[in-house]
Amino acid sequence: MSCAIQSRPTSAARPGPVRFAADLRGTLRSMLHELAGAWRYAAARREFSRLDASTLRDLGMSRGEFDSYWAETHGQAEQTRVRVLRNLRGRYGP
Repeated sequence: MSCAIQSRPTSAARPGPVRFAADLRGTLRSMLHELAGAWRYAAARREFSRLDASTLRDLGMSRGEFDSYWAETHGQAEQTRVRVLRNLRGRYGP
């Protein structure tokens, strides 16, 4: 028997209905967290799409970089942009 199987809590530790309710709460919490993230992404995407070409040029970004930038700032991709690294570390200087 592997360690992963041995380390699982036994079902005797929690009665069926209690365990089911706890699992359901965890699942719903996770779904709400994902839904809130999707709403934040959609709102940011809408705002970004409203920027004109000169503003994007001032920011040093192109329209195609939004998804990459979002992924870096939200920990979904490796952080490679200096601007992202500075903001995440709390340094806003040059």
